Amino acid sequence: MAKLGKIARASMLLMIGSVLSKILGFARELLVAYLFGATSISDAFVLTNSIPTLIFVALATAININFIPFYHRIETEDGKNKFTSNLVNLSIVAMLIGCLLVNAFPRLVLKVFALGLPQDTENYSVLMLRIVIFSIIPIILSYIFQALLQANEKFVSTALFGIVSNIAIIVFTFIAKEETYYLLSVGTIAANALGLIPIMIEVKKKTSYQYKPYMNIKDDQIKDLVLLTAPLLVESLASSLSLIVDRNLASFLDEGTISGLGYAGTIGNVAVTMIATAIMTATFPAFSKMLAKGEKEEFANQFERYASVISYLLAPISVFMIVEAFDIVELIYEHGAFDSVATVIVAQSMICYSVGAVPNGVQWYLIRGFYAMQDTKTPVIIKVVSLVINIVLNIISVRFIAHMGIALSTSISYLVAYLALAICLKKKYKINTVDRILFESLISVVLSAVAGVAVFFLFGRLIELPNLYMKLPVALLTFGVLYLGMIIVFRKSKWNDILSVIKRKGE
Repeated sequence: MAKLGKIARASMLLMIGSVLSKILGFARELLVAYLFGATSISDAFVLTNSIPTLIFVALATAININFIPFYHRIETEDGKNKFTSNLVNLSIVAMLIGCLLVNAFPRLVLKVFALGLPQDTENYSVLMLRIVIFSIIPIILSYIFQALLQANEKFVSTALFGIVSNIAIIVFTFIAKEETYYLLSVGTIAANALGLIPIMIEVKKKTSYQYKPYMNIKDDQIKDLVLLTAPLLVESLASSLSLIVDRNLASFLDEGTISGLGYAGTIGNVAVTMIATAIMTATFPAFSKMLAKGEKEEFANQFERYASVISYLLAPISVFMIVEAFDIVELIYEHGAFDSVATVIVAQSMICYSVGAVPNGVQWYLIRGFYAMQDTKTPVIIKVVSLVINIVLNIISVRFIAHMGIALSTSISYLVAYLALAICLKKKYKINTVDRILFESLISVVLSAVAGVAVFFLFGRLIELPNLYMKLPVALLTFGVLYLGMIIVFRKSKWNDILSVIKRKGE
């Protein structure tokens, strides 16, 4: 039980870090929206900031996920240090080559990601892309060393990374003007470099890692890692392809659509990042060890427990964002250069993204379950199929409901992946708690919807409050009380599980 208390503490630490990071991230988004609105510059910023992620973070994420089980298989400290150093050195060289290629052909890269860019947006994007692409070097280093720390059950700097990096971005956003718009991209590089500092401090103080000037692409350990990483890379590249299609379709719509979808996605992904990512990051090392020891039944029970907690935390956030979408966007973004037209685009997109919040969060958690069992192929196949569905739906729906079609297609693809992953976990690995995961997800959505409908009629039809600064907090408090009350009455065991994740100090 002490192990589970440690997981709960790590989950809580990562959630706190995610909350603070997202608050700062919102501040950054607000500054960009306030200074530039939904315009060519904001479109260029959102587009170019996403390109390093789409090209290289797919690789970094795949390495990060496979690093932990692979690291645990190496028996000696010297062997672990040699393997980690080799991975670091090879990654830096590969990223430098990639950055130079992007700098040599920036317009070609932009054509791949957004074919219909207006000339002004493309001109802004060229310089911003040439700068921001170098941010991938500190990003990939942070992914590798965070995996090293997580393998040693250290999570502090992982929680700090987003906080430190967002503070740096905010500073550069403050000083960026229309004529010095490129400082937004400079800030991204500086932010990721500064975010790497607490990670390296924790690596030095909390692990036995010693850097070795060793680089060998033919090393057997690297070859094995590449083989394990390849399926994940295919899935990540498929995800990138889906986002490329999204950006291309959005580039043919009205000016500001790219940034509008980006703003909506930021709001919609807050809950998933804050809750699902924190819990799955904290539980993955422990679950890997459970399965390595043959504790499959314990794994199944604890896996269901935390998956259900994710649903019960994400569902109310999702429903509240749907019910209060326009008020939330108006309150957060509609200032300065951000006008009411942009509010409509962002709010409509946010509603469509929020529909998929629960399946999105839980599907990534289910994927980690496959990874813990060292099965990377099954989730990759499922994700690729769901992403193909996403692309097809995008192309069809954008003709009828424009930007909403792009967002809604993404949510539908999350639901498809979630259901397919759950079915495969049950049938292929006989995880007998999968039915409970599906059931609890459904119940969490139903209870949230009941509270959402009540709040909609109370504050949309019966009670009129003078302004949004009063309405939203009162609506949120009412919604929260109703939802928590129903959980305590109807699903008390899950309420206890939620409390254990939030409060547990270990036994």
